Amino acid sequence: MTVYVGCPEVLGGEDGGMVLAGFYREVLGWERYDAWGTFFVARSPKFRIGFDGDGWSDERPPRWRDPECPQQIHFDIAVQDLDGAGAHITGAGGTLLQDDADHRVYADPAGHPFCLYPGPSVAPTVERLVYDCFSPRALARFYEGFLGVQERAEDSPERVVIDLDDDELPDLAFQHAQVAAPRWPDPAYPAQLHVDYRFTVDHEVPHFQTPAAKAAVARAEELGAIHLQNVVYADPAGHPFCF
Repeated sequence: MTVYVGCPEVLGGEDGGMVLAGFYREVLGWERYDAWGTFFVARSPKFRIGFDGDGWSDERPPRWRDPECPQQIHFDIAVQDLDGAGAHITGAGGTLLQDDADHRVYADPAGHPFCLYPGPSVAPTVERLVYDCFSPRALARFYEGFLGVQERAEDSPERVVIDLDDDELPDLAFQHAQVAAPRWPDPAYPAQLHVDYRFTVDHEVPHFQTPAAKAAVARAEELGAIHLQNVVYADPAGHPFCF
């Protein structure tokens, strides 16, 4: 799984991808590297975060709590020490947006919000990838069928969390929000974050042509995904994802 975070070409006078990759390297303690002109930070070969211009719009960058510039998808990050991690985040260029009793909301240097929660692990961990959508249970059913998982860590009309049962991957969460859905690739309705899914590794065949990928595409379409272009699809709530 690769989560791509949209970023401007230039941020603070420097390459936007390099700035965001450096920020998340500081926040998460992961390795940063450059591949094919895109910057990444990686926890393991199974999960990484990439930073590029796909999903960024100078016309409508993310502004937290502004329904006209919604976040759409965000990270929930667990840390052992909220105060220490918060100071580290602001020192690395992040901004505190809200301080609640059980969690805090920050923005990265490009404005993408993420949440900080207390957790048992010494190292910061991306616990959840959280989707805004109108019907959390409906979107959760799509991803359960698409990814072949059934266990729900939370289940209410307002919020559902499905457990991917993999310590190297974040769980997927869905929360009720009435905001404009992304309309990829329309810059007026940008997809701030999107996910690339890889179901097998076969260096002899392009991934999207492997039997596993073709089966995943068939599942996604049967469950309501819409084919947008080439290897890009949208889930029933409009969030684009790639194979």
